[in-house]
Amino acid sequence: MLVAGWQERVWGQTLSDRFASWFSVQRTIILDQVLERASGLLPESEGINSFLSLVQETVGLKASTQLRKIQSWIVKNIGSDQQLALDWVTLLRVSKEVIWDRLPIDFGPAGGQEWRDVDRFYTRALIEVARLAGSSEQGEMLRYMADLRQQTDGLEKSKNSFISVAAHELRTPLTILEGYANMLRVEIPADMERVNLLLDGFENGTRRLREIINDMVDVVMIDMQSLSISYQLFSVEKVIRMAASNLETAFTDRNVTLVMDDAGDPTRIYGDANRLLQAFTKVLVNGLKYTPDGGQVTVRRELVRQSETSHDIKGYVDVIISDTGIGIDAEDVESIFGKFVVGTDIALHSSGKTKFKGGGPGLGLPIARGIIEAHGGRIWVESPGANEQTYPGSTFHIELPIRVNKPEIE
Repeated sequence: MLVAGWQERVWGQTLSDRFASWFSVQRTIILDQVLERASGLLPESEGINSFLSLVQETVGLKASTQLRKIQSWIVKNIGSDQQLALDWVTLLRVSKEVIWDRLPIDFGPAGGQEWRDVDRFYTRALIEVARLAGSSEQGEMLRYMADLRQQTDGLEKSKNSFISVAAHELRTPLTILEGYANMLRVEIPADMERVNLLLDGFENGTRRLREIINDMVDVVMIDMQSLSISYQLFSVEKVIRMAASNLETAFTDRNVTLVMDDAGDPTRIYGDANRLLQAFTKVLVNGLKYTPDGGQVTVRRELVRQSETSHDIKGYVDVIISDTGIGIDAEDVESIFGKFVVGTDIALHSSGKTKFKGGGPGLGLPIARGIIEAHGGRIWVESPGANEQTYPGSTFHIELPIRVNKPEIE
């Protein structure tokens, strides 16, 4: 059963602290399941428990620190016993599977950074134990896998650096263009309709470019866990209605019906209303973009997990956004939250932010996820599949904690 206290994920808290807090709650369950699955192996409960202590203390730390602690643990608990080391190779795989089975229960379907940290730790541990077991081929293979992961991490950092620099460099010329557009607006007489019409198009283009640049900055801040969250008490319904109101013209132009089902008492939570407005808008735009003309997008909310309470949290509110669009294939329900991921062939995109299957940089959903997770919530999608003839639709769940008190760390 989930203990709500550890799940209050705060950006200021380190990854290792978050995992350690979760692991301390789950440790007894994990130990029991490992012993059950790994019965008949040489390591006993005391040795397994010592390794779980290593997991709790080490996951999320830098690579050099992890390696030193793993090697020290091996010397103390395995020594030069190759048969024991062979059994530990199996046991490490089992314990990793147990942890991975439990992570989605509490950290959501994505797993997030904790999944990646667990994976990196176990890769290093398996390499060291496999080498001791005399399986050089296996050790080399694991080392190769670790090198590939390191290269992937490096590419991700380079991509974030490029996004950050590009956004910064684009802002200056964009500001100049916006300034000249404003000057032209003042200088051109109002009766010059054609010129003013062209100027409207120019301003719409620069406004859209400004939105893309801001999204680029936000996605880098989310990856760096430096997104600023300003907590205040507000009504979830009001923020949802504000997002709907801002998109009213787009829904009308597309002839897509937006249904707001606000049955039940208003829900007030502590959070960043502006950031959550941004997240709700991103998900609504996604629903509109992949719903054909004449379709429908429905927004409703439910109070869920009301038994999971602590001194700070009193259950959760689930904002459910459903559409009658093209749907999502099962293998894509997680990847759509990745940066620069688009749901359709780019070559077939129409122009426009909210047109059916319209183009875009693919940053809306990852930004929405980053904002929701920064609030200690989670977001996921359900869909029976993708079909552009039958339109099975998709349902996004945005689950937010109902905080009783304003968080001290912002």
